Amino acid sequence: MTRNLFDKTLLYVVAIAVITLSVIVLKRGTATQEISYVDIGKLTDSYTFKKDLEAMSSKNLYGIKNAIDSLKMVKKMSGNTQPRIDTMLNHAEYAFSQYYAQSNKEITQKVWDRLNPLIEDYGKENGLQLLIGANGAGTVLYGDKKNDVTDNLIAYINKKYEKGN
Repeated sequence: MTRNLFDKTLLYVVAIAVITLSVIVLKRGTATQEISYVDIGKLTDSYTFKKDLEAMSSKNLYGIKNAIDSLKMVKKMSGNTQPRIDTMLNHAEYAFSQYYAQSNKEITQKVWDRLNPLIEDYGKENGLQLLIGANGAGTVLYGDKKNDVTDNLIAYINKKYEKGN
């Protein structure tokens, strides 16, 4: 009789342990995804703030480009004999390339200064432990599309930008 009681007790303990482990495994399987990735190129190209900065910068670039085009026209009409026009053209082309490089550098810095805290907030709000940036250069060699949160993050950052953040 004691042996039979012991066997029944052991059977109940094992059954409870199996049920508990099953619940834990099932919960892990249905938990939210804790690791996701983002297509960085798509994210930055779709960020409205970046588009706005580029639009402002392009106005200045168009002005310099128009000056270069005008100088080229004057040079062509003068028969290419005035060294002063060549000097002015060289200065304008140099100014264009310098402004373009500096503008891109500043835009990139401003975009990432805004994106980094927004990405952190997004990760926290969505229960992510790790958000990996995929850039097409091998940082993420493979990712299941269900782990790609790029479109969700784009919507999140643009919504925050529209609200003034």
